Order: sequence, then C-alpha cells, then structure tokens
Amino acid sequence: MHTHARIPRLFPRLPQGVCLLAALALLAGCGEDPMGPDNRLALLALSKCRHTQALQLTDNAIARGNAHNVHSAWALKAAILRDMGERQDAEALYPRIAAAWEAAKGRTLTAARRERDIGLFLDAAKAQRVSLGLSEDCADAIKASAPGPTAGPAPSPPQDPSGD
Repeated sequence: MHTHARIPRLFPRLPQGVCLLAALALLAGCGEDPMGPDNRLALLALSKCRHTQALQLTDNAIARGNAHNVHSAWALKAAILRDMGERQDAEALYPRIAAAWEAAKGRTLTAARRERDIGLFLDAAKAQRVSLGLSEDCADAIKASAPGPTAGPAPSPPQDPSGD
C-alpha cells in the first residue's frame, strides 16, 4: 500500500472577484495600466453599490486619462448605468464608447466587443459583491443607505448674532 503525503497549497483559494479583476487586466494587456487608477476605483465603488461615486470617478478618467483609459471609462460608465437600471442612458453612450475605442485601437468597435467589455465590468462587480457578502443587485445596499427615523427633535436653525 502506497500513501502520499498531502502537498500544501501554495496559494489560498482566491475570491471570484479577484480572479475576474485579474482577467480584466490580462485581457487588456500588460505594460501600462490598461484601466487607469480612476477606473479601478470606479469599479471598486460599483462593486460596493456606490453608483454616484463610481460615475464621478469615470468622469475623472474621461477628463484626464489616456485613450485606453477613456475607452474603459465610457464602457464602465455604461455598465454602471445598466446596473442602476438606466439602460437607455447606457445605450446613449454607445457612440462615445465606439469613438473612444477607435481613438485607442485605430479600428471599429463591434457590438459584440462592446457588450463583452460592459459585461466584464458588470460580472466583476457582481462577483466582488458576492465575495463581500452583498447581494448581486445591490438590494441590501439600498436598504442600508435608506434614511431611517431620526431620534429627538429636529435642530433649530442658527440665529443671526446681529439681532436683526
């Protein structure tokens, strides 16, 4: 009878969200940061259901990123809007996504590639939510951010020190 010693795992099991983020980086290529820091932070904000913050960060990337970062920002912005249920607003960005792609890559963007890019952002955010213990659709984040009843009386407005 032959027994084998168990070989220890060198790497612990990685959360699915980390794997998807790594896949995004690999798909975009190496060298320079393919997404840019604002887009990375926007994707993180999206994964935490902070849509307003994520949109602001994509606007920052559009304003100051290189051509590749700008394309990623437009696609990520469309993903954020879709996640918010604003599909028409996301679709309104398609011409900008295509123009940014052409500026970055020098060729025409296909609808399939556009959908793949947007879908990757959504999949990465949803997987990260699950790994954080949140629901994929941000239902629990919406409940947590909803205003609750306030305790005590409302504060009175400040008085004018001049006495007028």
